[in-house]
Amino acid sequence: MDIKKILPHVYAVLTLMLVSAIVFAPNAFNGKVLPQPDNDKARGMQTEIHQYIAKDGKAPLWTNSAFGGMPAYQIYSPIEGNLTVPVYKTLFLWSDITSVWAQVFVAMFCLYFLLQVLGVHWLVAVLGAVGYGITTYNVDILEAGHSTKMAALALAPGAFAGGVLLFRGRYLLGASLLALFIAMQLYANHVQITYYTMLLLGFWGIASGVEAVLNKNLQTWLIAAGLSVVALGVGFSSNLSRIWPTYEYGQETIRGKSDLAQKSGKGDGLDKDYLFGWSYGIAESFTLLVPHFAGGGAGESMGNTQLYKAIARQLPPNMTKRQAEQQVAALMYTGDQPFVGTAIYFGAVIVFLSLLGAFLSPGAPKWWLLSGGIFTIMLAWGKNFFLNDILYDVLPMFNKFRAVSMALGIGQLCFAALAALGVQAFLSGQVTTERKRKALFWSGGISAGLCLLAIVSAGSSGPNDGALAQNPELLDLLAEDRSTLVRGDAFRSITFIAVAFGLLWFYLRGSLKAVVTAGILIVLALADHWTVCTRTLRPEKWENKKQATAAPQPEPFDQQIKQDPDIHYRVLDLSRGGITGNAITSYFHKSLSGYHAAKLQRFQEVVDTFLTTSLEQNLHIVGMLNGKYIVTPQKQVLPNDKALGHAWFVSGIEVVPTADAEMQGLRALNPRDRALVSQEFAGTLAGFQPTPDSNATIELTSYHPDKMAYTYSAASDQFAVFPEMYYPPAKGWKCYLNGQPAPDFIKVDYLLRGMRLPAGQNQQLEMRFEPRSFYTGEMVARVASLLTLLAFFLSLWLWYRTPGASTAVGLVDATPGERQARPQAEEATPTRKPAPKKKR
Repeated sequence: MDIKKILPHVYAVLTLMLVSAIVFAPNAFNGKVLPQPDNDKARGMQTEIHQYIAKDGKAPLWTNSAFGGMPAYQIYSPIEGNLTVPVYKTLFLWSDITSVWAQVFVAMFCLYFLLQVLGVHWLVAVLGAVGYGITTYNVDILEAGHSTKMAALALAPGAFAGGVLLFRGRYLLGASLLALFIAMQLYANHVQITYYTMLLLGFWGIASGVEAVLNKNLQTWLIAAGLSVVALGVGFSSNLSRIWPTYEYGQETIRGKSDLAQKSGKGDGLDKDYLFGWSYGIAESFTLLVPHFAGGGAGESMGNTQLYKAIARQLPPNMTKRQAEQQVAALMYTGDQPFVGTAIYFGAVIVFLSLLGAFLSPGAPKWWLLSGGIFTIMLAWGKNFFLNDILYDVLPMFNKFRAVSMALGIGQLCFAALAALGVQAFLSGQVTTERKRKALFWSGGISAGLCLLAIVSAGSSGPNDGALAQNPELLDLLAEDRSTLVRGDAFRSITFIAVAFGLLWFYLRGSLKAVVTAGILIVLALADHWTVCTRTLRPEKWENKKQATAAPQPEPFDQQIKQDPDIHYRVLDLSRGGITGNAITSYFHKSLSGYHAAKLQRFQEVVDTFLTTSLEQNLHIVGMLNGKYIVTPQKQVLPNDKALGHAWFVSGIEVVPTADAEMQGLRALNPRDRALVSQEFAGTLAGFQPTPDSNATIELTSYHPDKMAYTYSAASDQFAVFPEMYYPPAKGWKCYLNGQPAPDFIKVDYLLRGMRLPAGQNQQLEMRFEPRSFYTGEMVARVASLLTLLAFFLSLWLWYRTPGASTAVGLVDATPGERQARPQAEEATPTRKPAPKKKR
C-alpha cells in the first residue's frame, strides 16, 4: 500500500472533522447541545420503555405512554438483528443524537467518499463535502431535533458511491457498499429520506443506462442492474425487523386507509392537503441562491430590523425582547409554507460552481446530478407544481410521506457534488481553455442575473401579516425590512459569485496555481455557508447537555395524580398543549396525548370528531379509554367519574352495519352497558348476546406493556371490553386463556378491544404482544446483515490485494494561451487505441 497516496485522504478527513468541530464548537469542545425540541418529545414518549429496559433488560414492543397505546418500536429501536450497527456507530464516532458535529462530519465524509469514487481530486472533493455539510438546511433540522433525518442524509452519499461502483463494473465492492449503506440508512430510521435516496439511485441507473447504450456496453449495465436489486434487497432485509412491523403499523395509521366512508376516496395514504402542507413555493426557490428572498425564518435573529426596533421601544409588559425578536422573525417570512425555521440556502458559490459543472462535466454523473437536483426541487414544490399530483397518483409509496420540502435535503447533495465536478473539470486538463472561458462567463452571468432577478421578484406580503393589520405603520416597516433583506442578500451573493469568478479567471490567466485555487474556493464556500448559518446557529442557543436533556420536573398536579395506587390508568392533560402535540405528559403518566407523525387512524378520527371541539359532552369516550384524570388548561385536576377501569362486562352487544355507524354511535353510547360491533366482526359472535350477571367480575392482576394479565369469574358466557387500543391480532396481540391459546379479541366501540369469555371461576386471561413481523424479521436481519458484512470485508480484502487503477484526475496549472486539452478528451468515453498490425 502506497502511503503517499493515502496521506491526502487522511488530510482531507481530518480537515472535514476540524471544520465540523469548529462550526459546532460548543458541541464538539464544550459538550453543549442544541435544545432539539423533537428529541425532547421523543424522550417523553420513551419514558415507559426505558423504565422496563431498566427493569427487564430489554425494551417492550408496546407502550401505553402515548395516545392510549401504540407499538413501541415506532418511538424506540429495540432491534438487535442488524449486525451492521457497530459499523454505523463507528462511523458516527460512537456519539449520541446530541452530537450534531459528528452527524455533519459523517455527511461530509460520505460525500467526500462519493466524489472520490467519481474521480474527483481530493481538494476539490473537500469543497463539495463542505458544500453538503455546512448548510442552513442541516442546521435547521439539527436544531429542531430531526436527528434521524440528518443521519439518513449523512449516509445517502455512501449508498450512491456503491451504486456508481456497481454500474462501473466493480460488482462485489459496489454491491456490498450499496447493501451496507442502505442497511445503515434504514437503521437510522427515516424512511422518507431513504425513499428519496432510492429515487436518486434510480436516476443514476437511468443515466448510466443511457451511457451504456451509447457505448454499446449494455451487458455490464444489465449485470449491475440485477446486482443492485439484490444488494438493495439484502440491505432492506438487514432491517426487516423494523421495515416489516413499520409496514404493518402504517396500514393502521393516518397514512393508511380509513374505514370511514367519507374518507373512502382518499385511498391508502395521506390526503393531498396534509401531504402537501409544507410545499416549497416555486418563486421561493430563489432562497437557494439568495437566503433572505422569502424573509428568512422564525429561528433567525432579526434584532437589527426597523420593525423590531419599533416594537422594542414599546414592549407589552408580558413580552421580553427575545420574544419580540422571535415574533418579528416569524413575521418576515413571505413564502408559501405555514412557517419555516430558516431559509434553505444551497450557497451562492455552490450554485455558481454547479452551473459550471452543468456546462463542463462530462458523462453520466453530470446528467444524474443535474436531473436529480432539478427533480428534488420540483418535488419540494409539492402542490405548487403539477408533477407532484401525477406522482401522488402513480408513484408507489409517494402518498405516504408529508413535508415534501424535505426533498431539498437530497437536492443540496446533488448541487454540492455537481459543483465539485465542475471545479474538477475546470482545474484539469480535460477541457479546452476556450470552453472553460465560455462556461465561466455563462455560469457567472446566469447566477448573478438570478440574484438581480430575485430583487424584483421578492414578495411584499407574508402569511402572518394579519397580525399587524391594525397597525399600518408597522406593516410599512415590515415591507421596508423585507426589501432591505432581499437587496442585501442579493448583493451579498453577487459578491461571493464575483470572488469565485475572479479566482477561476486568474487561474485561467495562469496567475493562480490549481491547488491554490481549489483551496481558496473551499474557504470561500465555507465562509459563504457559515455566515448564513450563524443567523440561526447563535451562541445563546447552546445549552448545557445535562440541563438540556434532563426530563422536565413534574408539576404539582402531576404529583397529585401520581398518588393514585392504581397500576394502570390514563391521563388527558390539556395544560401542555393539544392532544396530538403534547408528549411532556408521557414523562409522568400513561397519556392520552402524544407527539408522532404517524398516529393510529382510529384514535385520530375519534379525537377529531369528539375530543377536540366538544370534550365536555364526550367525557364517556375519555372514560372508556380509562382516562381517569383530566388536567384543565388552568392545571386543575378533574377526576373523571366516567372512567370505566381496566375491563368490564357489558350486558348487550349492538351490531352496526358500517364503521361510520359505529363512530357516530359513540356519541350516545353508554359504554358500561353496551358495546358497538361492526358488521365485519359480527360473524365471530354468531348471534351471541351476553346474559347479565351482576356477580361477574374481571380485574387486571398484573401490568406490563407487552403482557396484560386478567382474572375473571362468571356464571355464564360474558362479553368483556378492554380500554386498550385495538390493533389487529394478526399483527401481534395474542390471547391465552389459562395458558392455552384463545380466540382473538375483536374491535368494539370503534377503537377498543372486545372478547367473548366462557363461563368459569378464577379464569386467567392474558394478552401478549408477540408480533411475528418483529421476531421473524430479526432472524432474517441477522442473516442478511451478516452476508452484507462478509461481502463488504471480502471486497476490501480483494481491493487491498489487487487495487484497481486510480480514477482520480489530477489538477493542472493553466498556462496563458495553452488549449489544455485535446478535443477528444471532452468525450464521455476515452478513445480506443488502434489495434496493432499483424505481422505477415
